[in-house]
Amino acid sequence: MDLRQLQYLVAVAEEGSVRRAARRLYMAQPPLSQALLRLERDLGVELFTRTSKGVILTDAGRELVGRAREILHQVEDARFAVQSTASDESTTLRIGAVAGPLSAGELTRPILDAFRALHPEVTVKLRDTSFADQVDLIASGVIDVALVRCPIVHDEVEVIPIAAEPRALFVRSTHELASEKVLSVDDVTGYPMLALDAPEWFSGFWQLDPERGHSLVDARLAPVSTVQGIQLALAASQTVVTGCATMARFAPSPLIRAIELPDASPSVIGVAYRRGETRSIVRSFLDAAAMAAAENIAVLPNATSSV
Repeated sequence: MDLRQLQYLVAVAEEGSVRRAARRLYMAQPPLSQALLRLERDLGVELFTRTSKGVILTDAGRELVGRAREILHQVEDARFAVQSTASDESTTLRIGAVAGPLSAGELTRPILDAFRALHPEVTVKLRDTSFADQVDLIASGVIDVALVRCPIVHDEVEVIPIAAEPRALFVRSTHELASEKVLSVDDVTGYPMLALDAPEWFSGFWQLDPERGHSLVDARLAPVSTVQGIQLALAASQTVVTGCATMARFAPSPLIRAIELPDASPSVIGVAYRRGETRSIVRSFLDAAAMAAAENIAVLPNATSSV
């Protein structure tokens, strides 16, 4: 078992299809299938159940995918940290963005442009983060600052809110709620939720746990930690989950429907950094992000400034 096989495994699990995974990995389908078969043979277990519509993880497969993600994240963190030591800290800023451009939606570009205009001499290293690792990467020093989606609860991380936008409910296109345009929180608290692979203080918010008073996730589905994972899991189940309204614009899918949820507490966009951070370059990014968000708040539909 090697890292490449683990990467293949995760890609197939997230795509639900060897063909789609091969396209995502920029490789032919036969060698990908052969690599997965070798992995199953080496481990002596079946990782997938093959169907005419794709592949479904077995219990053993779900267990290995979870561990594979952890290993791949650790390897990426190590690579990123080692490369960072070769850079001059005064001329490099490592910026995380949860779910890439979904981190701040239409405000992402103005924020980055504002900082680059102030510091053209600084090398900006961007890193896409998942729901699960967006905070730990800051606390561990792998990244210097991050555009995040609140709530964030961590003793070593501070967050400056810069904007808030509405949340939406996401369901599969054939779900009984899919034809609705607008719903209230009370309308959906009885539906099973898709579990997010993230700390409880984060996942519970999006799963509407506080409004319900308890969790109601479908335990038959593995928790997901990416937008693509959300789309795939929703398309294959009757679960629902809330998300930022930006997701409907930046990651549209014919398999998924977004329904307005106006009475849900908003999705707050923040800039996170390590507690006690004193470097001027980090403080400059915090100021630039707050300023850019306030000045460009109109580009984020139905948003309000938190500055």
